Amino acid sequence: MNRWQTFGPPRSAPRTGSDTRAASGQGSLRGIAYYNFGALVEKNPRPDVTELAIMLDAGTDRITLVGLAAGAGSRFGGPKQLEPLGPDGETMLDFAIHDALNAGFDAVVLIVREEMSDAFENGVVARWHERVPVSLAFQHVPDDRKPWGTVDAVFSAADRITGPFAVVNADDYYGAGAYRELHAFLRRASLAATEYAVVGFPLTETLAESGGVTRGLMRVAPHGWLESIEEIFEVERRGDLIVARDAAGVGGEIDDGALVSLNMWGFTPAIFPQLARGLVDFRYAHRADLSAELPLPTLVGQLVLKREARVRVLRGEGPWCGVTHPADRPPVWRFLGGLIERGDYPSPLWAARKHPTE
Repeated sequence: MNRWQTFGPPRSAPRTGSDTRAASGQGSLRGIAYYNFGALVEKNPRPDVTELAIMLDAGTDRITLVGLAAGAGSRFGGPKQLEPLGPDGETMLDFAIHDALNAGFDAVVLIVREEMSDAFENGVVARWHERVPVSLAFQHVPDDRKPWGTVDAVFSAADRITGPFAVVNADDYYGAGAYRELHAFLRRASLAATEYAVVGFPLTETLAESGGVTRGLMRVAPHGWLESIEEIFEVERRGDLIVARDAAGVGGEIDDGALVSLNMWGFTPAIFPQLARGLVDFRYAHRADLSAELPLPTLVGQLVLKREARVRVLRGEGPWCGVTHPADRPPVWRFLGGLIERGDYPSPLWAARKHPTE
């Protein structure tokens, strides 16, 4: 049996205004309050989670797109979330915002490093702010270590989100259908429920020609609920096989029928207390490890295993493309240019018709 063969999905599994600067430190918005983790942990390395004073109220039904755009792009050689990849200088984020607006999303929050704020404000924000509210939230980058990962990144946007929200990578193209699927789920979501969604893609359609990539390998129950998710690394095709390594560095072959996460999630505000608890425990346990990160799939997988959350697996039909390595530029240029050339997208993207709610 392949090392990860049991993680493949069952064959019968259902298919399922430019106010841009987020407050730093403590802040609250429409009933969600968050605590500055740096100050909290400095005062008490393992506080009781009640000290975080995270509160939820009725919130709003505004559905927000959250883009993870704080990465350094070390393998790419720079901030790939700002890389012009379309014929009119479009970034992956421009395609994400376009598809989200057409699906019915109401607002956009981009999680960035503070030193990159001007580049975003003069680029993506300036291009879209007349059509949709776009805000920047800043993920804190410590002076003496790496950032704490994507759980910390999403939590940094807590004061910008008052209703259901989607999380996407800033360097992936997911296909317009995936945004429609996720918006339909979030539109029906109960704000206080710990019932979330993840969009799954066939592994064989998400491999890069340029080298290994990271994926979330999912096991899906027959009725479409997530049973487990494991981050795997250096996923690539070698001949007729697909191979990867796990977090411990152990390599193996992956079932070519596997379903994977590309970090496209749907959450309600109920996730924020769970993110907070996970971050406090993780930061205490890894306080001496300067490179430790808590990825979103890892925390969500723990919540599922402890039955503290349920996650519906939606089916992403693609097509997908993404940028990880410099060699990804030419095929991504051709792919995105082809979509515009055949009329799937306007040129430029931000010249499209206004959001339906405007």
